[in-house]
Amino acid sequence: MAYKSIKSRKHLIFVSEKPCVICSRTDVQSAHIRFAGAGIGMKPSDCFVVPLCIDHHREQHSMNERMFWHLYKINPIARALYYCAESPDVKIRKGIYENFKKHFDW
Repeated sequence: MAYKSIKSRKHLIFVSEKPCVICSRTDVQSAHIRFAGAGIGMKPSDCFVVPLCIDHHREQHSMNERMFWHLYKINPIARALYYCAESPDVKIRKGIYENFKKHFDW
């Protein structure tokens, strides 16, 4: 299966308007879930983003990302899927199945 990278400024802005998924602060950035699949050194599709405050975003980048999410008991792929389903960007909503099917047993 080919990985399709979708870029969407509209979706990134939409996600950054949500509270941090860890602490609910509102000084948020759209944080890409790096293990979600673009390849080493490449940024994943904008489908794979969740809102993180500046401090948690910095922490995410400072350690093993899978461990980061495990420590906070959050499934970032499921959260990103939720934001994609609600996205104001049609191409993001349409890309849900294509980009997420490899992360779930569908």
